[in-house]
Amino acid sequence: MAERLGPVQELVAALRQFRALTDPAGRAIFLDLLRIELGDAPLPVQDHRSADYFLLELAPACLRSEQVLGAVREVLFTMVDSAGVMEPFDAVVARLTARPALTAAATERLRVLLSGLQVKRLTRICQESVSPFQPAPQAADPWQAFQELSRLSTEPDRLPPQLAFVERLAAEAPFDQAGALRAWADEQAAALELTAQLRSLRQSVAQRAPEPFDAYLVVRLLPQDEPGRYLLTSWRSHDPERWRPVAGPSEYVTRATAERAVRRLVHEAEEEWAKDARDIHLEFLLAAEDLDLPVHLWLRDADTDVPVPLGMAYPVVVRSLERSRNPLWRRWWRSRWRMMDGAPERCRQLVVDGTDPETAVPGEPQALVARLVADPCVVSLVLGAPPGRTVRGGHQARAAWTAGLPVIIWDRRDRRSDELVEEFGQFTAGSGGSLARLRDGVTKLRVEAHTVDSAVREQHLGRHVVLCWDDPTRPVEAHEQLAGPD
Repeated sequence: MAERLGPVQELVAALRQFRALTDPAGRAIFLDLLRIELGDAPLPVQDHRSADYFLLELAPACLRSEQVLGAVREVLFTMVDSAGVMEPFDAVVARLTARPALTAAATERLRVLLSGLQVKRLTRICQESVSPFQPAPQAADPWQAFQELSRLSTEPDRLPPQLAFVERLAAEAPFDQAGALRAWADEQAAALELTAQLRSLRQSVAQRAPEPFDAYLVVRLLPQDEPGRYLLTSWRSHDPERWRPVAGPSEYVTRATAERAVRRLVHEAEEEWAKDARDIHLEFLLAAEDLDLPVHLWLRDADTDVPVPLGMAYPVVVRSLERSRNPLWRRWWRSRWRMMDGAPERCRQLVVDGTDPETAVPGEPQALVARLVADPCVVSLVLGAPPGRTVRGGHQARAAWTAGLPVIIWDRRDRRSDELVEEFGQFTAGSGGSLARLRDGVTKLRVEAHTVDSAVREQHLGRHVVLCWDDPTRPVEAHEQLAGPD
């Protein structure tokens, strides 16, 4: 009996390391978030006065269901302050869910089969092959991808990620290679007694028509000790079902070289997502002092006679690096985002120092925070001055983030244009509270700025409007220091 309960005991020990699960108040929050993460699925565990009883019910539920295990991990990751806390838990999960590896002879035969195979959607296929709570590896070629996937764990009665990867590769390989890859996959599935699962995957891959989806490229500029110097890191997310960003390599840049580095990342994303993406969203995760960076004006293709700014080619928004790392601001932030996402008809938008009495907001920082906290239905704000360039704008942005507002908009110029307030009202009017029109409207404004005569183009609002669109359900980073030594 002890041997049978061994995995349960091991997982209980790993779960006990999370303080939120041993504290009654923490368990209540955990269960609320778990209910949201599971959606329509029933909650697999109920709260108990005893933390031990709660964990003894939660651990078997995780071991029985991949969906529950993935949801529990997602909620725990949301609640912890450091990604390092997750590593021991992930190691236990990997050990408990691992299946026997494929034989050395089989992998060597596959290496020969994969030799020379070129696949444009390699990263996407890797993403589709892993389970929801596993990160997809980045690889230069199919063989490297197979090796990386072979190191990941497999849930009971499911195809190992590397075997699912080979099956999906076969769907895009030339005819002769496709047949050889499927024969190899059949042999391995039979040895692992997973033939039914492989056939099910093969049928779904064959019948599925590719659906276009929105893809995301997130670029973080992390300030270094030397002024004007950054550590640039990017993440790509192209999973239509879940937010699972894949980190790219980091590099040091300056204000002068950052645009060129971003241009290269955009070119790589365009090449990878040419067939799949309905739209590519660019998001810049910036520190408070860098919100004046004109990232939407950076060029997508500088070496042409007709250079195109990023803001004309893509929806470009900024995100707050400061807020992403401040646990004190998360609860209100998530609450307002849930309202914006689930009850848009209740949402309100306000203007700092506006002329409309119903939307006028005092400009003094503490009074502004109090005004926003007093109305939990406010989800967006037009600033009176640009953050990053003015102290007043910086205080207003911080007030909005403190109160949890997910959306703020401003004019980069020292004096806000009256046109911005008018456009803001038009973007949101008649949309039932939905702010999707605001994001689309900003992109439209930026395109319109390049349709006017060049002599007046610089005065067009589309050249200066900035949108901070901050989704708390789409994190990309562990919580590191805001600055680090070179």
